[in-house]
Amino acid sequence: MQRLPLAGLAVLFSLLTLLSPAHATNDNFLPGDSFFPSKVLYENLQRQEQEAEPVYYYNYICELAFCGYAGYSQLKLDKQNEQLAANIREAYLHIRKSQPIRLRPKKNAKLPQKNQGNPNLDNFYETNGLSIFFYNEDYDWQRLKIGLKYNENWREEMKKFINAGKYCAFVKKGDALKRSTTMAKQVPPLNVKIPEADIETGKKVDLPLTPTALILYDDNYQDYYDMKNGKRLLVVTNQGITRYVIYRGKWKQY
Repeated sequence: MQRLPLAGLAVLFSLLTLLSPAHATNDNFLPGDSFFPSKVLYENLQRQEQEAEPVYYYNYICELAFCGYAGYSQLKLDKQNEQLAANIREAYLHIRKSQPIRLRPKKNAKLPQKNQGNPNLDNFYETNGLSIFFYNEDYDWQRLKIGLKYNENWREEMKKFINAGKYCAFVKKGDALKRSTTMAKQVPPLNVKIPEADIETGKKVDLPLTPTALILYDDNYQDYYDMKNGKRLLVVTNQGITRYVIYRGKWKQY
């Protein structure tokens, strides 16, 4: 399954105050969700600097349930989003100037005294990692708010993984839940390539989601909308570039 390609990703940082979570299915990203939530940790950023295509892991915020898992747990930024990954690192360091990192030891490690240098992060957990939401570039976050999934088909998507379950909401206020439901059809889903993977009952898929880019040959958008014969575009993925042309009202690969 593949969603429409995306021209870019907009990244929003937000420190959230969470309400007490309720029991729910351990759902990760489901096709149709408007965003992919993750955590930015210094340890991960250091590792990602060595990776050509950094991977971000789903930030599950609800209380863990015993009814199994659903959805996709990883999102990958391919090389076309290399600058985006670099900007995420820069944003993290900027926030840390006003909100210093907080650490908890994994074992019996002790924080260094003043003037003793930085601690070895292999021995610590970062307890105040920054929340990051991956949205479509044109997502109107000021009007539509942050953290609403706007997925009207989540039940059908969840049933591919597990027979029954509740949808984990990031904002649990009644008006937020109503808004997410009533406006779902008006909000496009996050545009990512869904990996080809066998779905096992009650288990999440760990193969990463992949963003896709669509490049037009010109800026006459109405001609593309009207499916004018001869209009061309490129679909760019990690696997390569595929060329398409409109022929007799349909997209044809050439």
